[in-house]
Amino acid sequence: MKILGTGLVCARGRGKDAVCRFTADSSSQPRFVSKDWKPPEFIEVPFQKELFPVYAVAAETLKDKAVLGGMRRADRFSKMATLAAHDAVVDSGIKFENPERVGIVFATAFGPHNTTFRFQDDIIDYGDGGVSPTIFSNSVHNAAVSYISRALGIKGPTWTITGFCDPFGQAVALAQAWLDEGRCDQVLLGAGDECGTVMEYICSQKLPIAADGKVRMDDPPAYVPGEGAAFFLVDRQVGGTQLKIPEKSRAPFFGNTPTGAALDCAAGYLELNQKE
Repeated sequence: MKILGTGLVCARGRGKDAVCRFTADSSSQPRFVSKDWKPPEFIEVPFQKELFPVYAVAAETLKDKAVLGGMRRADRFSKMATLAAHDAVVDSGIKFENPERVGIVFATAFGPHNTTFRFQDDIIDYGDGGVSPTIFSNSVHNAAVSYISRALGIKGPTWTITGFCDPFGQAVALAQAWLDEGRCDQVLLGAGDECGTVMEYICSQKLPIAADGKVRMDDPPAYVPGEGAAFFLVDRQVGGTQLKIPEKSRAPFFGNTPTGAALDCAAGYLELNQKE
């Protein structure tokens, strides 16, 4: 499948500014190169004496009123996904003449788990009849796709894939199937996951965390939890930039996340596109 446009939201920022910077070579000509390593935030985690490293998306990154103006009650998870999806469409330069022929496939491992735990806490505190219906609607995995389709006016088929083992790879396969079957002319394909207090605590108990904040994927590994979202607008064309999941992870730049392969693809495409 051919990539028509891409969008990326991560701890380093949004779009090409998150992965590239201008520099000058020996001829003093500006060119794009990968950004240097950026340290994560160090936060407090319950029952932990030491500060905990995490690559979290900055609140300022999620304050685009032009895109998110109608999403005042949406949570961070849906906002990250919507911004990345919006940017992928803008990057393509395409205006959907037939929105019924555009599909959305979104992959996530844990979904909006911060909102899910908040909903469960409210049930404990206030009972079934005292919880907010808005929090409940935002707590389901399909909420992000709902916000995306509304924000972009997409009316084609949508699907959210949830899994702990390569959910983005499964999303790529489904998007390819939709295109091959002629079900859609284009597919907005993406993935995302978020950090949160519960997940950070679980990671601190189950994973070897990099005390210095530097992700290492060798033996033994050292992890730093991360979050973000990436989207691609793709079609069935042959030629141009084809979507391929890279073998080498960029986790040292974005942190470890189950859907990090999508962020890797987006970063690679953005760099390639700028160099061209």
